[in-house]
Amino acid sequence: MTWGAIGVAKSRVVSEESLFTSSGLGKKFSLVPDPQSCVPLQWAHFGPGAISNALADTPCTSLGINDLLDLLNDVLGTSYSLGKPGLQECLEHFHRTSRDFGQLYGSLRGHWLPDFTGKLPSLIEEQERDEASRQDALRDGYVGSPRMLPRRVWDLYSNRVLPLSTLAWHGHGFLAKVWTVSHSWVHESARTGVWTPVNGNEWPVPVPNDTNVDHVRVELLNLGAEYAWMDVLCLRQRGRPEDEERRKKEWKLDVPTLGYIYAGNLPCITYFNGLGLPFDPSPATFSSDRHWVNRVWTVQEATENWLPGGLTGAMSANVLYFFRELLPRSLPLVRTGEEDRLAFALRTMQGRHCTAELDRIHGLAYMLDCDTLPVYDEGMTPELAWSVLLKHVDSVSRLRISMHHMKHHPDDTSLFPSWHQFMHRGTEGPARFTGSNAPGLFLLDTSRLPTPQPGTYLFQAPSYGPVRVVREGNKGARGSETVELEGQDAGDKPSYRQTLQCKIGGTLSRDTEYTVLKFSSDLWLVVEVVGRRQVDGSAALEVVKQGSIFPSSDPLLSDRWELVVCLSDEETREVDR
Repeated sequence: MTWGAIGVAKSRVVSEESLFTSSGLGKKFSLVPDPQSCVPLQWAHFGPGAISNALADTPCTSLGINDLLDLLNDVLGTSYSLGKPGLQECLEHFHRTSRDFGQLYGSLRGHWLPDFTGKLPSLIEEQERDEASRQDALRDGYVGSPRMLPRRVWDLYSNRVLPLSTLAWHGHGFLAKVWTVSHSWVHESARTGVWTPVNGNEWPVPVPNDTNVDHVRVELLNLGAEYAWMDVLCLRQRGRPEDEERRKKEWKLDVPTLGYIYAGNLPCITYFNGLGLPFDPSPATFSSDRHWVNRVWTVQEATENWLPGGLTGAMSANVLYFFRELLPRSLPLVRTGEEDRLAFALRTMQGRHCTAELDRIHGLAYMLDCDTLPVYDEGMTPELAWSVLLKHVDSVSRLRISMHHMKHHPDDTSLFPSWHQFMHRGTEGPARFTGSNAPGLFLLDTSRLPTPQPGTYLFQAPSYGPVRVVREGNKGARGSETVELEGQDAGDKPSYRQTLQCKIGGTLSRDTEYTVLKFSSDLWLVVEVVGRRQVDGSAALEVVKQGSIFPSSDPLLSDRWELVVCLSDEETREVDR
């Protein structure tokens, strides 16, 4: 249907006013952006509801209450009078708190009902409730409620960015009216920060040089949208130095939770070549690190309910190839039951580009569907942000990440990979995260969630030991070697000895007693017990990882499950002191 409308528009057989028209009550407005775009859906929009920029920009200070009521009646096709209970109270409040008619119109049009009794108190209460929910979501330095609704939305009819609470007249069901916009950011040299009354001139809106916000608005209206969430308008951007602290505070919550705006499968207009720009299916643009399919943030913006933006109507072999073959292969969608989410997340994040490495880590957090999230802190290094994220992933994924690290970095005594190790796996092949005997790797002290300190982790596994590891002979095929495990009794004499062919990671001393923890049939963790503690009334070993054993068979049997607390490097140093 969209392709057909574009084709008719280009043919000039039907007038723009006949083609790009919406119906409804109230005064009819003509929106014709200048200069004319090469995208037909951006040419014009005609109809009631969506007011002109000239009317939206009219200062409220130049209008009296009667003037406002006349304008609202004219725009909305009503004939209300100031005698209607509650109406004058609403008008006086928004006349006092609104900059211009656009803001006032956007604040009231969704509530323009025959009965205004008690309307203003309920609107104020909704605003307070929304603000409280955002304060509650930030729990002492981390995001405790990741599934947050957007802070702001763009009202396409009033052409104003408004607080979410302004629209919430039917609870959260109103969100069905909101569309989303996904786009790739063009290079900094190809965009300009535009100060605009659309967002109250609160920050410069980064827009590609070859388009403007009016073009995007008209296209969204022609596609049927009434409200939209678009990052450059609804997510506070860098602007005045005095506003930087406010931006950073908002980003702590708003950036980690961006993906959940798209998770509701709302209609999503996708600009593959840049916001508002014409769709270009040429292979050169597709291979650019700025293309939509190659960016980190667009991973969480991919939905199955999308429409292409910027269509020019040009048809070619490249267009067909893009939509039929290239795009389906690139859409980062996890099909339930068909894809390992952890492996998928790693593979997807490895192959995409970002401006800041921190963005990749927060994108990964969203893809792993964490129940809590780290705040977005621009001052944090990627390695530290990764260490913090590990405290938020679920216990099974955390265990699998650890096991994966042990197998691919056997000589590393860390429990987890560094961020660089996790993302740069070289020629190791596709990510595969195998299962384990242990039910999961649990964060022991949740009070560390908001801190940059590494976590302390608890797990259960079959235990074998204490043992001494005796390595004998030369390494055999594929790096395996003969190893003896010697257990000692109270008389200081060997009470058992087991010989096996295996690979060993780490530097293990023959003079040290170790405990072997069986993570799986082909991975045993070698630890040194440094203490004991009580965990919820149960005895647990405090251990430090020293190495790994990769047996070629599974002769090590144990029915003794041990509760284990694996200390971080920081805690190990404290124990040594």
